[in-house]
Amino acid sequence: MVMTDAVGATLHGCAVLSSAEQGWEALTGFITDGIERQEQVVLAGLRADQVADLVRRLRDEEGVDPDPAILDGQLVVMDEAVSRGFFGLPPKDLTDQLTGQVEQAVRDGYRGVRLSGQYPAVGVAPHELALDGLVRAVPLTVLCPYFRDDLTLREVEQVRALHGSEVTDIAVYDDGSLRITQPRVGWVRLAGRWDATNHAAALSVVADAAAAGHRDLDLVSLRSIDPAGVYALLTGISGGLRLRRPNQLVQRLAGFIATQRRPTPDTPGT
Repeated sequence: MVMTDAVGATLHGCAVLSSAEQGWEALTGFITDGIERQEQVVLAGLRADQVADLVRRLRDEEGVDPDPAILDGQLVVMDEAVSRGFFGLPPKDLTDQLTGQVEQAVRDGYRGVRLSGQYPAVGVAPHELALDGLVRAVPLTVLCPYFRDDLTLREVEQVRALHGSEVTDIAVYDDGSLRITQPRVGWVRLAGRWDATNHAAALSVVADAAAAGHRDLDLVSLRSIDPAGVYALLTGISGGLRLRRPNQLVQRLAGFIATQRRPTPDTPGT
């Protein structure tokens, strides 16, 4: 199996996820790559609230407005009832349906179809072998995300054996609440929630990255942080940081801290 950072670099790839943030990172990258490549993107298995979250993340965090792609049919999101029927198809029927979808997409001017989403059950999906054969026959790219906690060790090995490559987990820290990555040289990205439970560990990771020269801190995906966390980022890193794309929460807290005494981290559970 090939390990890759590029979610679009394989015809049939998997991602074994340790957190929801990792899953969103892989999925939004897969979608964005497909839109840029003029492929039709089809998503299955997402709940309505997850679709709303996905649209918000694409627009606000990835800088991609999904509305034109949704309106013209380039981005197709199956509703929950359609998704249940799709995942319930026998492998041959699913192959026939996807073959028709790909042929129609090509007739409509797309370069092919890319398929992803979320398998709505635990264990390994029963269609993996069928998908592996189909991507070799038609212009179809598939990303199959699985949460590690939904798989046994044997199933993790099975998932990896059934796919040509796996999206690399690039996190330098991920506790399921806060995810820290280094998406490119010099940059550190925070995604999720920074609070008293991960304050010390996260600050240590950011400080180590800054000491190695990674001082541009991307905060667009940081959805929650307390005043102590913002204060630490502003004053606790030797040499300072450059805060990139700070959201309104960070901006408000930074302004508040500028006029207040140093805050202390909240005690967990209070």
